[in-house]
Amino acid sequence: MTEDFIPSPSIDSHSMPMEVQIPLLESSSNVKDSNNTNTRKSSTKKTSFSSNDEKISDPLIILSSQNESKISNMSNKLFAVNQLETLAFYQALFSEFFGTMLLVLICSSIGLSITSQSIPAMHGAITSGLTVATIIVGFGHTSGAHINPAVTITFLVACEIDFLRALCYIGMQLLGAICGSSLVRLIIPQHAQGNLGMTIITEGISISQACMIEFIITFVLCYTVHAICDKRRDDIGGSKALAVGLAVIIGCLFGGPYTGGSMNPARSFGPATVMNSWQNHWVYWFGPLTGSIASAVVYTYILKHHQPHGHVQ
Repeated sequence: MTEDFIPSPSIDSHSMPMEVQIPLLESSSNVKDSNNTNTRKSSTKKTSFSSNDEKISDPLIILSSQNESKISNMSNKLFAVNQLETLAFYQALFSEFFGTMLLVLICSSIGLSITSQSIPAMHGAITSGLTVATIIVGFGHTSGAHINPAVTITFLVACEIDFLRALCYIGMQLLGAICGSSLVRLIIPQHAQGNLGMTIITEGISISQACMIEFIITFVLCYTVHAICDKRRDDIGGSKALAVGLAVIIGCLFGGPYTGGSMNPARSFGPATVMNSWQNHWVYWFGPLTGSIASAVVYTYILKHHQPHGHVQ
């Protein structure tokens, strides 16, 4: 964790992801400052009336206090426990739950044939991309609209979200995915339910090939998210939400014939849970998560943007 750790802002066209966390960290930093001030005051009081023998142990007391302060600061950066006391945190969790539920409801049902007419692959890809873009615009200001464990993990690796919020986000995303698939079973007629839109590896595609496909398309998606969320860049115009939606469309068109083009463990987890079908399900976790981690490492650390020499912010 770096000392200038700040969660990134929402990925809609106006702000950047996780903007809702900034006041939370500011409030926690105020608490830390007050604690440090109280510590200094109490230390001053002790030294003001201590004897010569007591003064010998003062450096040890000060060193212990500094170590405790560093541990407390690191703990707050990693977990930001103070956010549990705010309404905004729970609004963000509900946003992730509801957004993921809508995503799975729409994207998993779009390929189910209600009528006798077949549904073109392009239809599902475009719908998925536009659905993601719409959800980002609608929920981005509240939670950042991750609606995808892979996106949450890529922000965690890039140190743009704390551990506590990341774990809670993923939990709510999975719960939303299950509810979304349950709604598909409730809404879609019995004859058209099929496998509830599960993502399945195409016959003839090996496990390693499926993992590589999911790795690649999730890498592209998460790398795009990092690019549009980079506050240091002013060269990206247009709708940032639509940019993410286009990355989803590309992933669906490229990866769809091989694995169904998931890019989202929650998207695959919902139907698998409702159908209780887990064959090769781990592929839809391993591929996307490794792709999201790789995108964070490449964009944030390997191809990190450096300010020109002598530039003053």
